Amino acid sequence: MNDYSDYNSPDSYKSGVEPDRDEKQVNDFTVRPATYIVLIFLAILFPGLGLLLQLPGSYEINYEELDPVFWIYIPLLIIQWAIFLVIWLAAWREGGGLKSLGFDRLRWRYLGYALLFVIISNMILRFLQSIVEYIGLSISTDVEEIVAQAGDYTGWWLAVSITAGICEETAFRGYLLTRAKAVTRRGWTIPVILSVMAFGAGHLYQGWGGLILISIYGLMFCWLYIKTRSLWPAIIAHFIQDFMAIYILKLSGS
Repeated sequence: MNDYSDYNSPDSYKSGVEPDRDEKQVNDFTVRPATYIVLIFLAILFPGLGLLLQLPGSYEINYEELDPVFWIYIPLLIIQWAIFLVIWLAAWREGGGLKSLGFDRLRWRYLGYALLFVIISNMILRFLQSIVEYIGLSISTDVEEIVAQAGDYTGWWLAVSITAGICEETAFRGYLLTRAKAVTRRGWTIPVILSVMAFGAGHLYQGWGGLILISIYGLMFCWLYIKTRSLWPAIIAHFIQDFMAIYILKLSGS
């Protein structure tokens, strides 16, 4: 498996350069004005809006009194699929389509990669969580309250889990990583930093401790995407993590 860093020049994203088959599948696109627009939205505007809306202490929500379908699930589904549509249109305009984002042929081994990733990453995060809690950084319980309600809306939670897996991985890994790499004309360092910051900023509602943990989790997903050169392992792992949360919460007695 060749290293992605071998293809750092902008020409590697255009015709005329012949990397190996898997490499060309992901890198075969041309940077367009739409590329910059979507990158600015994903890396700056979207997380910036999330920061404004989710600053700790800015408001309190009683999740027990909310209808989660109307106030959480449906808005989330609409917003995330709208973003996915914009990214798909941008990728189509760039000439690469979904394949340039990492949507290759689905293979059985991707399920194995995803399961192994979920197990190892959760072990790491559990350890880091104990450190975060020990030093006194706050971790919001809002997510646990939402997940606790999800057990009564399994169908909707399934839809949300699938949506989050596909749309968030497409945005923060498939598009943000590859396009930032093409625009900066460097290796993966800057794209990974942008991806981790954007992904983490959208989870500030979980408190500073939660923000740190989610950012590290986002870093792990970047590693998985770069190493496998496919979005499918990350999508599957993201789905498993989200959907199984309602059962893990029950097993933990919460």
